[in-house]
Amino acid sequence: MTANYQKFFILNSIITLIIVMSSFIFEFYYELIPCKICLIQRYMWLLVFISFMLAVFKIANKKFISLISTIILFLLSLIALYHSAIEYGLVKNIFSCTITSGLDATSIEELSNIILNTENNDCAFPKFSFYGITLSNLSFVTSLILLLINLQVLKKILFNNYES
Repeated sequence: MTANYQKFFILNSIITLIIVMSSFIFEFYYELIPCKICLIQRYMWLLVFISFMLAVFKIANKKFISLISTIILFLLSLIALYHSAIEYGLVKNIFSCTITSGLDATSIEELSNIILNTENNDCAFPKFSFYGITLSNLSFVTSLILLLINLQVLKKILFNNYES
């Protein structure tokens, strides 16, 4: 049985669009400022969306798009796993996610104002959690599922078992 390449990438495009739009809703409606790793994940999701849209509109070769989207999803899964590991305290963050350290303060009052007026933007502290599941956990699970599905599709495309 063969599957339809076009429908597969339309569905993937819808899923990634929902993910990207949700990240903007969390940022602007709920005022959850993303950390640097969250922004990297968002840009990766945008790349995945663009690659899927290229496939939907048949702008590029389906083998090439499938390979590129699989690579991007693999990298996205690694970044999301790394971010989740940071949030759970399993690894130390190698990126600087904080904006200011307060070391340039000249008085205790100035340091106190810096501390009180600085938003927590550290990657180690999740800003949203639902039953212990953070947004980076959701990103990891979603990207991993899409990666596994895309690997199956890539295999079918490479062996010409997929309809155009």
